[in-house]
Amino acid sequence: MRLTGSELAPLFAAAMNGPHFSVRAALALADGQPPPRVAALVAGLTSSKRSVWTQLAAVAGTPVPPGDAGLTRLAEWEQEVLPVLGEVQLSARLPHGKAVRDLLLEHHRELLWTAGLIAAHASRVRSA
Repeated sequence: MRLTGSELAPLFAAAMNGPHFSVRAALALADGQPPPRVAALVAGLTSSKRSVWTQLAAVAGTPVPPGDAGLTRLAEWEQEVLPVLGEVQLSARLPHGKAVRDLLLEHHRELLWTAGLIAAHASRVRSA
């Protein structure tokens, strides 16, 4: 499957902000302050998103992600960049041989997987 940047953008938007099965929906399950595990998952996802886009910038000529941005701002930034990625950029190869498009699809799967983990941890009842 050869998705374009314009086709990838709504997939990423839904994974981050969709009404169901998204990172935002999972975080909404946390009542009050999220458990430490949820905070760690969000921090890991933020780091992963920054790493993916930094790798892409090196080989595909995309802008470098904002260094001080959290997960929400990185996702907004990503929505500005994804639709303008062309076939040459998506087909570019990373040093380990993987195509940019494949790395993006792997990151999309990571978003959905992490949303599920966040939902599982956020909805657990904690007792003192």
